[in-house]
Amino acid sequence: MQSHYLLMLCFLTNFLVNDPQIIVAEDRPHVVFIVADDLQADVISVYGGPVPTPHLQELANRGCRFQRATCGYPICHVSRTEFLSGRSVVTEATPGKVIQFPPEWTLWPAWMQKHGWETVHSGKWHVNGQPHQRGFDRTAGLYSSGGAKGQPLTLPISSSGHSVTGYRGWTFKADSEDGSGKPLPELGIGLMPDTDLRIANAAIKQINQTGESPLFLTVNFTAPHDPLHWSKGWENSFQASEVTLPVNFLPKHPFDHGNQNGRDEMIIPAPRTRESVQLQRSIYYALVANIDEQVGRIAQALQSRDMLEETIFIFTSDQGLALGSHGLMGKQNQYEHTTNVPLIITGPGLPAGKTIDSNCALRDLYPTVCELCQLETPESVQGKSLVSLWNASPVDEARTTYGYFTDTQRMIRDDEDWKLIWYPQQNLRQLFHLTADPHEMNNLAADPNHAGRLKKLSQQLTNWLTEQKDPVINASSPSSQMPPKNKSH
Repeated sequence: MQSHYLLMLCFLTNFLVNDPQIIVAEDRPHVVFIVADDLQADVISVYGGPVPTPHLQELANRGCRFQRATCGYPICHVSRTEFLSGRSVVTEATPGKVIQFPPEWTLWPAWMQKHGWETVHSGKWHVNGQPHQRGFDRTAGLYSSGGAKGQPLTLPISSSGHSVTGYRGWTFKADSEDGSGKPLPELGIGLMPDTDLRIANAAIKQINQTGESPLFLTVNFTAPHDPLHWSKGWENSFQASEVTLPVNFLPKHPFDHGNQNGRDEMIIPAPRTRESVQLQRSIYYALVANIDEQVGRIAQALQSRDMLEETIFIFTSDQGLALGSHGLMGKQNQYEHTTNVPLIITGPGLPAGKTIDSNCALRDLYPTVCELCQLETPESVQGKSLVSLWNASPVDEARTTYGYFTDTQRMIRDDEDWKLIWYPQQNLRQLFHLTADPHEMNNLAADPNHAGRLKKLSQQLTNWLTEQKDPVINASSPSSQMPPKNKSH
């Protein structure tokens, strides 16, 4: 009888260890996923920019920094829908409408919750529904729309003297498990100088309360998205007169890219002056520095509880921002300052100090964490795990990424650093070689020496859009629009 029990015990042990759906408790890492809002990679020092970001640099030293991470659609709501679902949403991203989550889509927090992770959302919520409906056990420092009906913004004028147009009626909500957290307008209506400090504090409180279950914590900051109010403690920390403008600065964009009259572009109407953009950037830089400080505080909280080494720690942004580059102010474009986002990943088993040049997308993060946590990736997920990129040979795996915005912009970037932007409404294409032209100032679409490259990328983009059932492709395609109009930017 005793040998029978021992045999059964050995069988069960082997089953628990080898079944990919069942993970022994001590082998399950915590996951902390931090998302900045409209953070341009090129401004932070870890990517060679002017804003010192020592805490992000420390993360990069401990893990992997991705040089070519792409957001799919440069709008908060759509980009966040992509990484929560692990999907491209070309057919669902109807301008002005909220993207629904079909029941057949398995969302990232719900998948982690199903497999035993304690799921907590902190900060900005800007997708369909409420966190508890999407797989979060509870919220901590939830910041979302509503809760201040009929009440004015607490700070209606930005630090640069412009009328605030964003986050009207947004408030913090009391922590809850069922989505019933009452609004807290007394903490401010709209963005405040201490909004992200409060979000970080709420996240740190959750870390300090972590129990036996592994933690899946998403921290969604609001900065450096406009309205640009100086962060608390960072007032005038960057002087506008000392800000160097990007080399591709222009007073206005040379053609209608599809959003020339959008809200972001009207914050400082074209033509922009150097001085007005310098002031916006100086406040933006302070917001970025504050985000770095809050990331450092969160990492320190994990370290103080001996959790940091067993935590998959991810830092990224939903998209970047133009801030004067190419004559634009907003994020609704397919240039690198917007679509190429910062991405740093650390955690158990990842190499330290590795730079990865291969293309990847934010929708790839969901399957990446699944693989790191030894979970099967749900069938509804279209993204591709990034684990092979740091386990591969020195030559990174070849990948291609794509972007899209309304019915006015489509983009492809290949593994040889060539990039095509197609403007369906303008019968216009831009071809850039990012290795030689990282600031996208020399459009090669009309250059006969690159006609073969243009044709190849146009066909690849057409094929992908067709697979995605893109409504735009029914009317025309990048491969059929010949010859291209030539614009230098």
